[in-house]
Amino acid sequence: MYARLPLNKIGAFAEYVAVDAHAVAKMPSGYSFTTAAAIPLTGLTAYQGIVEQLEAKPGQTLLILGGSGSFGEMAVPIAKHLGLRVIVTGNSRARERFLAMGAEQYLDYQKENYWQTLSGIDHVIDTLGASEFDRALSVLKPGGRLLSLRTGPNRTFAEQNNFSPLKKVLFTLAGAKYDAAARKQKKEYRFLFVHADGAQLKEVTRIVEENKIIPAIDPHRFSLAQADEALRLVQQGPINGKVLIRMEGCEEE
Repeated sequence: MYARLPLNKIGAFAEYVAVDAHAVAKMPSGYSFTTAAAIPLTGLTAYQGIVEQLEAKPGQTLLILGGSGSFGEMAVPIAKHLGLRVIVTGNSRARERFLAMGAEQYLDYQKENYWQTLSGIDHVIDTLGASEFDRALSVLKPGGRLLSLRTGPNRTFAEQNNFSPLKKVLFTLAGAKYDAAARKQKKEYRFLFVHADGAQLKEVTRIVEENKIIPAIDPHRFSLAQADEALRLVQQGPINGKVLIRMEGCEEE
């Protein structure tokens, strides 16, 4: 079994955790614990982004900004499985790998400005943040949705998560300029912070198994006592895939 821990039980730097049964799913058949551990967070983020927030339909085009990392490695095959056309921006090293995954187009951010070459995009997932907002919005067609994983929450995010009245006010104010800019162009802004969902994780697992998706794992190895070192690596980089912390007794590859 595996899971993305519920928000009220956040904290996986532990040898044991108690998790509600509704948050867990059986890990992919034939996968090691080490490989499977890299799936729930990025897999659920991609699935919830595409299905819940964007409500993307087969045949539509999805642009993933900064998609050459571990998120993109899960999001691209999931999006392809759901019938979407996928365009990715990222570093030159990942180009051939993402084209082999089925990306329709891959733009090297150091050589190509996506906002100068793309237009009429149905949906955008942005992993880069607020500095990319205006450019990301510009390539969307009217009625399109921009989903950010980093820019910041807004009113829709607060309402979807049933936050307290105070938090709703705060998030509405925080996201007001983004919502207003999107509405002005007849587009929509969304923000996502992934949540635990065992039923969705079960579907992600099915997609992973059917498409033989293998998440990239950074070669650095850390024990629980080295958690601070692992966090520094994530913050400072460079990394090549998900950074994992190994608990005592966890199986080796």
